[in-house]
Amino acid sequence: MLSASSTRTFNGSTLKSMVFLERRMRAHLVSRDRMVYDSAYSPPAKKASPYVHLFAQLRGTFEMSGVVVAAPCAYVLAETEFDRVEPGATTFRSYGAPAEVLEIRLSAADLKRPVGLAHGALALPATVWDAYHELARSQNEAALHALVAKLGEADLVSRDLTTSIVANEPERYTRIWTTLKPFYNDLAMSTSLKQIAVIAGLSLRQLGRDLGDFTRDFGLFGGGFRDATRVLRLRAAVLFLSAPGGTPSEVAKAVGYGSLDAMGRAFRDAKLPAPSVVQEAVRYRDQM
Repeated sequence: MLSASSTRTFNGSTLKSMVFLERRMRAHLVSRDRMVYDSAYSPPAKKASPYVHLFAQLRGTFEMSGVVVAAPCAYVLAETEFDRVEPGATTFRSYGAPAEVLEIRLSAADLKRPVGLAHGALALPATVWDAYHELARSQNEAALHALVAKLGEADLVSRDLTTSIVANEPERYTRIWTTLKPFYNDLAMSTSLKQIAVIAGLSLRQLGRDLGDFTRDFGLFGGGFRDATRVLRLRAAVLFLSAPGGTPSEVAKAVGYGSLDAMGRAFRDAKLPAPSVVQEAVRYRDQM
């Protein structure tokens, strides 16, 4: 298992995240203080992937179709409801001061519950919620391992998911991850492959092969390293636009676009509305 953490502040709002990478799953622990995640403005990956998402709101508010649900609550999201939101799909919002969320992405074959928001919230035993909150508190790989074990005991996920976790990754993957972690720590999503190759001490050709294998084995958005960084930057931009303060130009600078025009082009390419339109739609307001 590989992991990394990041903390960014923007105009009085804070985004903290920790990612855990495994071949059969990816877990993403996020704390958003006065920021809004709205799946209607989730930039899609270019390539579909065979995953579903176990989405648990640990603190804050979950809102769907005008219905507000206080944490804790959990749902099984289809790919088209989270990573590849399509026109007409049911969308949701997650927010709070702070909101704390854990999203586990895994194969539909490993999840033993019906998929889709239409099936409503999951009924989880107290032991599972205790494991969720322990992971939020300790933020380490052992706590995630314990949570997955509890999910298996509750017959929510495949029991062998826990035993499939790799304790020690191959050297070429740990080398790549050691190089990438500082960029994740800073959410430096404009990093070039040449920069990474120099730091890793690899040729661009070797780096391309290693990154290709890495993104394929760990299922990073299905479209390779460049698509992964494109999606991550767009998602960070939408989150920063939701902060109460700040302008689209300030957001463009904060997430590594060269200009507001460049961010606008990226939004158009992702079939998102203009940044100013997104900001008005998702801005966090204290009455939330």
